[in-house]
Amino acid sequence: SAAQGISAHVKKGGKVSAASFLSPLPIREQPVREAQNNVEQAFSRLQCGTVPESLPCRESEFDTVYTFLEGKLDSSTGGCLYISGVPGTGKTATVHAAINELRKLVDYGDLPAFQFIEINGMRLSEPKQAYVQLWKELNGSDKRMTADHASQLLDKFFNNPSAIKAPIVLLVDELDLLLTRKQTVLYQLFDWPSRPGCPLIVLAIANTMDLPERAMMGRVSSRLGLQRLTFQPYTFPQLKD
Repeated sequence: SAAQGISAHVKKGGKVSAASFLSPLPIREQPVREAQNNVEQAFSRLQCGTVPESLPCRESEFDTVYTFLEGKLDSSTGGCLYISGVPGTGKTATVHAAINELRKLVDYGDLPAFQFIEINGMRLSEPKQAYVQLWKELNGSDKRMTADHASQLLDKFFNNPSAIKAPIVLLVDELDLLLTRKQTVLYQLFDWPSRPGCPLIVLAIANTMDLPERAMMGRVSSRLGLQRLTFQPYTFPQLKD
């Protein structure tokens, strides 16, 4: 048997990988069945990876994000939009919807091409890893580096606008999880877009409305020109619709 063969191989000093014990996965012969009733449709739409076709009751917020990004991209200038609101109010989905519409303008030739990068605080082992992920996304590199080295490279990069080939839209989701003792990560993320000629546009999403002021002692409002957008919870009439 296969098990006896593996045992004999081990006795002779051979090495066995975990794959030796695993059976190959069966190939799906039937296509995934589509939802047939209201319950199945609701279950499908509530999956984390599902992107809604439309965002009802978020038209105003969409317009704010879209207009902000379009203006910055059209003028190749940097800026930062701080988006706050309790979980489940459509913050991230609204940003993605705006990005998708702006990409259509790029395809039509009505807007300069841009690079979109997304960082989620929940997916980082520590706040400083945001530097490493951002640098790798900008350069398409998998080279290992320390967070401090990545921070230095990013600082040099954003100080040299001529080296930036296209505007960069950076979405930082779950910003609340990037807090550090000295708040260096937050300060740099908000500071880079304010560098002269730097076409970096940061969209920072958090659950806390006054996070910049509480975490950075008011330096953001006075120095970095932070713009804001607050998502209010859905009202009962909106939920009915």
